[in-house]
Amino acid sequence: MRKNIIYAMLLGALMALVISPLVPAAATQELSLAEALALGLEANYGIKKAWLTWENARLNYERNKVTSTLAGSRHTQLQLELNLLQAEDNYRRTKNQALLQIARKYLEVLQTEQEITWRQKRLAWETLTLEQLKQRVAQGYETRLALMRQENEYHRARLELKKAEDSYEQLRRQLAKEIGWPPDGPVFRLQPVETALTWELSETDCQNRARASSLSLRAVTLEVELAQIALERAQLGSVPAVELQELKNNLQLALLRQEETAWELENSVRQQYAALKQLTEDLALNRVHLAAVRANFEKVQKQYEVGLLKEVDRLAAEAELLQAEYQMFSAVTNYQLKKWEFQQMLGLDLEV
Repeated sequence: MRKNIIYAMLLGALMALVISPLVPAAATQELSLAEALALGLEANYGIKKAWLTWENARLNYERNKVTSTLAGSRHTQLQLELNLLQAEDNYRRTKNQALLQIARKYLEVLQTEQEITWRQKRLAWETLTLEQLKQRVAQGYETRLALMRQENEYHRARLELKKAEDSYEQLRRQLAKEIGWPPDGPVFRLQPVETALTWELSETDCQNRARASSLSLRAVTLEVELAQIALERAQLGSVPAVELQELKNNLQLALLRQEETAWELENSVRQQYAALKQLTEDLALNRVHLAAVRANFEKVQKQYEVGLLKEVDRLAAEAELLQAEYQMFSAVTNYQLKKWEFQQMLGLDLEV
């Protein structure tokens, strides 16, 4: 009984020293992923520049569209459409990359929070195990070699916790920069992300959506039409054979780019779909593992409550449970990021 009281007092003091707040004791503000993405859109210089470039292309298109129509210049009109489409494509790519980067950092912060919770519990367990082992060595029940091994485990657990805490602070700074969070503003506290961990579309549907929304595919189609018009004009006039052959080659190059772009898009959709399917299977395996670990912890907890197990045994089971929850969260994070990336390819908005 006296030993149990000593262990309980030791554990209480240990947890007070080990467990530190994940955020500074300051004014906090809840921040959702949707809010972080909206802030990122306003703060990202690349997005602003890409939008202004697109806007200039649109203005140039509107200014010259009437003139090219009246002049009957299909080639000029197509070139204006191509410039506009390329500017829009650049804007969409820049925006998608920035939003995905913010979403990734957001999830990584949440993931590292969970890792810190697990590693804190792991350190508490290793510390208590070390203290008990010291007593057993002093009493002659354990060897110095066993004590050295446990000291190594204890120091490893401390180092891993410190690395996770450092990573957490770095990730928070990176996210704050991405969304333009003021340095002197309140400390943001991230809200959990809720998205459906399923994919309803078939691979055929995904291929169709990708082709329909691909600005790159539309751009190379315009390039083919421009090359055809240039060749037809040359064939109607007195163009040297060398220049005529060059225009024919340009048309073939445009057709090859069109074919290559279509193939790359189809292949990318196929790979993304397969990767998402694999991550779905990983989620299922992690769910099974987590359920087994949780059931074991509940069993250990009941045995501990009736005095059949010691505090160190309960701590070990709880640390294992927190590790399994962290691994499950990591699997969910990988799935969400891949799903969001795939949604962008299909021209869909992120599910937030």
